[in-house]
Amino acid sequence: MLDASYKNREQGIEEVVYNFLKDCEPLEMDNKTTETILMIGMMPKNVKLKTEEKPHIFQILEKRLPYSFTFKITDERVLLVITLLSESAGNAMLYLWYIQAWCFKNNVQEVDFETFGLRIFPTGVFSDKDLKSVWENQKVQRDSMDESDNLIDYNQASLSIQFLK
Repeated sequence: MLDASYKNREQGIEEVVYNFLKDCEPLEMDNKTTETILMIGMMPKNVKLKTEEKPHIFQILEKRLPYSFTFKITDERVLLVITLLSESAGNAMLYLWYIQAWCFKNNVQEVDFETFGLRIFPTGVFSDKDLKSVWENQKVQRDSMDESDNLIDYNQASLSIQFLK
């Protein structure tokens, strides 16, 4: 468990989440996942899902994006793919934090389906094992039960990878 001071460490998320995940061996997707992502890719680029059609994790990501991230997802298909790849909202948030850091380091401010698949994850995605490991490693000590024990919930810990306005 990380010391509570990580919550205020501007490079905390970069060090703990991004640096770990960038060195992980990409996992090749199984045939079913690949087929599903190809089907998502064939959807119109400007598709707008109705609220009742959006999976729960998709809705969580959609609500959190404007408050914690400075890159923009311009294509709802990206959120669908992240939702498909993530067993939990926590895993989906780890994907978003990785994408935030990747975007910052590559000066990319908008992510569409092609950027996601061809530039950010061209050779595969994160394994469940690696996501579980980084999830456990990003836990921080908290001062009270009112605080989150997840480093990724503290925007101050992400300033090193944010586009500042």
